[in-house]
Amino acid sequence: MKLPEQIGILTATVGSYPKPKYLYPKSGRSLLDRFGFSFAANEQSKGELEFNALLDQAAMMAINDQTLAGIDIITDGEERRGHYVLSVIDRLAGIDTRNLKNISIRGGTVERMAPRVIGKVAYNRPIVAEEYSYSRSRTTKLIKIALPGPSTVVDCVANEYYQNDKLQLAYDYADAIRTEVTSLISAGCKVIQFDDPVLLRYPDEARQWGLNALESCFAGCEDQATFVVHICRGYPDKSLEKKGINYKADQDYYSDILAWLSKSKLDIVSIEGAQGKLDLAVLSAIGDKTVMLGVLDVGDNRVETVKELVARGQEALRYLPSDQLILAPDCGMIELSQRSAKEKLSNLTAAAQLLKK
Repeated sequence: MKLPEQIGILTATVGSYPKPKYLYPKSGRSLLDRFGFSFAANEQSKGELEFNALLDQAAMMAINDQTLAGIDIITDGEERRGHYVLSVIDRLAGIDTRNLKNISIRGGTVERMAPRVIGKVAYNRPIVAEEYSYSRSRTTKLIKIALPGPSTVVDCVANEYYQNDKLQLAYDYADAIRTEVTSLISAGCKVIQFDDPVLLRYPDEARQWGLNALESCFAGCEDQATFVVHICRGYPDKSLEKKGINYKADQDYYSDILAWLSKSKLDIVSIEGAQGKLDLAVLSAIGDKTVMLGVLDVGDNRVETVKELVARGQEALRYLPSDQLILAPDCGMIELSQRSAKEKLSNLTAAAQLLKK
């Protein structure tokens, strides 16, 4: 389904927004590195009622900042989530998020203490319904809700129950998350995104089963909402950069991924284009799908100028018509300061307006 509001170039955020210090004093990289486990500990220390009030306050901050910046498709900043994967799978049956196991993820470039799959993965209870209902009650903007994609979930857990059978785990996860997708649509959600950056890590697996598993997440709902897949190269990690570790996925794989997705049931493909200065000629591979192009670097608080963003947009328009282009950050903005995030988004909107003219 095409976005009903899309006439010319739109703007959007990918998912996360900076977390305020009153919610979590050590945000950004620490939450990503620890899979957000300390986020849960913070909730216990404050008490449920106080913590929920702070979550509402943070979500409203994210919504207001995006609204004032003029962003067309917004999120609640994922302020209720400690981690974009863990916070979702924690509510599924079959996954132990308390007794962890050390595993290698992202092609062996990173080691993490990860949740263990100890039983059949299945739907257990509502997952992100409260995110949508709160946002819907606070704004008339087009709201996007994100869920992790199957390939990325498989990469983030110790796959014990399925004895490392990635395919079965991926499809059981897809079956489980489809229930949540159906619930979101019933609640009125028009835009649902799957964060599946691992598709870019393993292109052979993406072709063999990853894209099919992804489509299984919304099978039967294709005409009821706009479906997005976000495929970045990985969150910026300055500690790994200092060590000379090449932790980013190879952006040369984008050409193959975009070509496969051009024939998929997805509507929008979100990719990273700022870090690494992606050659935008690759956009021509997407066919008639819409591209949500990352033009804001989410690993650097330096604010891109409107002139820089206009130039990047003009380059993209050499390969895509304007109604197939959405300008966005590379990924979630959790590692940025709130001031930087606000200014980046304001300049993004200004650039989009100039490009429309």
